[in-house]
Amino acid sequence: MAERPRGWVRVPVGEEAHRWATRGRCKRVLLVVHNVTAATRLLDVLPLFRDDLRVQLLATCPGSSPFRAGVAELLAAVGVPVLPWRQAVRTPVDLAISASLGGQLDRIKGKLAVISHGAGYNKTLSAPSTEHRAPSTEHRAPSTEGLPVPTCRGY
Repeated sequence: MAERPRGWVRVPVGEEAHRWATRGRCKRVLLVVHNVTAATRLLDVLPLFRDDLRVQLLATCPGSSPFRAGVAELLAAVGVPVLPWRQAVRTPVDLAISASLGGQLDRIKGKLAVISHGAGYNKTLSAPSTEHRAPSTEHRAPSTEGLPVPTCRGY
């Protein structure tokens, strides 16, 4: 048995977790929480899994967002086991759900669904000014950022 890094969760997903398991063959659903705004969106889908005894909910924070203040406290209040990012990317899951495209989501071992974290995330990016540019400068129409179409990887 290899020594586990400090802070890694032993139950319900550690190497010896099966010794303490009271339910077998649970599907693992990992909530990937980048910041509190994304977490509030993930909390909207939490009831879909929360009371299903066939599902083991887990959470992690990849640490890629500069707006992580309050994430640890929020996850602690929800009562979902929180895996350190390094452990989360080494733990196979049946489904990972993220409300942000940030971080290294491609490192997750399992299917990935990315949902929008709200219409407030939208913003219109204006076209750059062409007042002082050469007449040949191409004009670009404003584009919209955010509210991506939900995506899934692995299906």
